[in-house]
Amino acid sequence: MSTAKYRLMIADPSPSISETIQYLLDWPQYNVAGILTADSYELAVSRAVDFQPHIALIDLELGGGRGDELVGHLREAGLETVFCMMGVREDFQWVRRSMRAGARDYLLKPINAKELRSFLERAVIQDLHGTLPERGALQSGVDPVLQVEYGKLSRITNKMILIVKSNYRKGLSLTSIAEMLNMSSKYIGRIFLQDAGIKFSAYLTAYRMIQARRLIENTQEKISVVASMVGYSQLNNFYVHFKNHYHISPGSLRDYTGGAVPSELLLVEDAEALAREAVELESGV
Repeated sequence: MSTAKYRLMIADPSPSISETIQYLLDWPQYNVAGILTADSYELAVSRAVDFQPHIALIDLELGGGRGDELVGHLREAGLETVFCMMGVREDFQWVRRSMRAGARDYLLKPINAKELRSFLERAVIQDLHGTLPERGALQSGVDPVLQVEYGKLSRITNKMILIVKSNYRKGLSLTSIAEMLNMSSKYIGRIFLQDAGIKFSAYLTAYRMIQARRLIENTQEKISVVASMVGYSQLNNFYVHFKNHYHISPGSLRDYTGGAVPSELLLVEDAEALAREAVELESGV
């Protein structure tokens, strides 16, 4: 799989639709490392210029202007984004307008996950010259934390896992997921524990650690940046969780990436020592 990191922007007047799209695919598997949304023409212009997305899903009828006009505007501004238009109209004129503006594809709402995946794969391979995950990885259906097939988990647990995959960079919690699902946090927490055998908080931490290790081994981002990218606002907390999970500090893992990790580095240190290391490494890692 390519180590390139792709940024995705979703411009739609309905925040709920933008949120739904974020749950349709396992974006990290395609190396989409950042997702930004906009609900108006003006906001989309501003955020696109700052965010410089590699891929953008644009609704045809944005508040304050048309989506095809937005694509043309951003093209003129020099963005090399791969655009895909979205709309509720199955109308040739709208499709032709989109293509003329520079869109790569047109998806009919409600967005179909299979069609969205097809667009994404074409964009990554043909336009961004990247590579896709191995088919086995995409189709195995085995959760990287639980090592259990998704088909053996309940619908609620699968929804919770999908939300984690799309939102682990944010301040996610059982309470916030319960609000998204319009359910009781105690109820979904109990269902998750029964299904997964671990508490939701432990799952979220483990998933973040997997993503953090991937970033440390495959990028040169500062450890503080990696911590932020996987949802940690407190660097010391990240160090403690990482060391507890892998029995090696983030900095030591990077130092020994590609070689054998000395056994003495596998000893778990206390939180105070890790906090000191965080301060020391932050200035140079």
